[in-house]
Amino acid sequence: MSTPTPATSLAPLPVAGPDELLDVRVTGTPAVAVQALARLRGLFATCRYRGPFPLRRTPGLVRFYLTGRLDPAAVVGCERAEWLCTAVERVRGRTAAALDDELADRQAALEQADASLGALVRQWRSSSGHACRARASRGRAVQ
Repeated sequence: MSTPTPATSLAPLPVAGPDELLDVRVTGTPAVAVQALARLRGLFATCRYRGPFPLRRTPGLVRFYLTGRLDPAAVVGCERAEWLCTAVERVRGRTAAALDDELADRQAALEQADASLGALVRQWRSSSGHACRARASRGRAVQ
């Protein structure tokens, strides 16, 4: 699925009261956010979206803004509020699971880098002479 472009996504919405429109912000990795956006768009009779916008504090994540009117055909058989709550909980759970997976991957990479750097420091200490160790002990970074 390709990333939507702002030029095609900002179709004007028909005039409606504020109680008829729903605003949703989708945040996640580009792949997860686009997938969530595509699923959410299927729940709206009319909608527009803006994005992707990169998150400044969290590199690698993007956000989309979605505004629209729920499609009554998508909520046949249940109350809108109950249906919307269920849909939002599912999206939230899937997004949290994707972010947890990504966090675990990053944590494993950091632990591997830490172990590699620790091995390099131990190797450096064992191969260098007493003068090198004495000089290094004056700095706070090397222990």
